[in-house]
Amino acid sequence: MSIRRVSCPARILFLDAEMAVLDELEGGFTAERALWCTLEEGHEGLHHVIAQCADGTETAAPWVMWARWPRGNEYGPERELLRLDPCPATFLAGAVSEEACSLPLGHVGRHDYEFGPPITEADVMPDTLLRRLDE
Repeated sequence: MSIRRVSCPARILFLDAEMAVLDELEGGFTAERALWCTLEEGHEGLHHVIAQCADGTETAAPWVMWARWPRGNEYGPERELLRLDPCPATFLAGAVSEEACSLPLGHVGRHDYEFGPPITEADVMPDTLLRRLDE
């Protein structure tokens, strides 16, 4: 748990019709009525948050339903629920501790794994130790 907030404080409150759409997705989690933007604090452009997840099928991979809305208009008509592709960036690519960015493709600001204090090599557990923990 972080001792300081690094994500945007903008919030969205879903209407009943939007909650019904989110609740209908197969394999999703329990939808929350109020969510906060997951982009970095002080970002430009639209706010974004994962609103729901959906199971994949034999021919399609699992996917994420995003909510996005303009600054200062969390209840306005310009907000939308939509499917966005994921950001392909990864931290420590190829390592046991590889972490993918969980923000949408083309997001503004830093990748979510970059939030918080800078990470150095000294902060990362070597792969050999991680593999031992899995044994």
